[in-house]
Amino acid sequence: MIAMSNNKLELESLLSNIQEGLKKFTIKELNEAIISFLNKKSDKSLEINYVMQIVSDEYQITLQTLKSKNARGNLQEAKQIAYCLLHFNLGLSFRYISNRVFFNNHNSVAIGTRRLKKADPNHIVDKNFIEKYKTLECKLISNFGNLTKK
Repeated sequence: MIAMSNNKLELESLLSNIQEGLKKFTIKELNEAIISFLNKKSDKSLEINYVMQIVSDEYQITLQTLKSKNARGNLQEAKQIAYCLLHFNLGLSFRYISNRVFFNNHNSVAIGTRRLKKADPNHIVDKNFIEKYKTLECKLISNFGNLTKK
């Protein structure tokens, strides 16, 4: 990540004159800086870490395993639950979750959140997924106050 993404004035200056920005930085660097700037609404690292921890604990896996690239079965479900909590409860964008939390493709996050949106409570697998999400959502909400006090 380039240092200019931390400097709001420099970023605004470069955005006002894209040609000048392209002389100093690559398109990829400018894109990363813009995304970083737009995603820095507030620091939610404490909440993100808590979500990752409660999902890891629920599925009895390590944080490293939860963030691993190749997920199947129970691990895939754990990642999808984490995606849903991060997106629906913390309000993080797909891109933020994929780039900053899991370091994967944003389509994975979209698929995971879509699973909850389109879940059929009459289908046993979907019903279990919804129940697991609601259990962890309640845990997140009930402990949210404690997180902000630390």
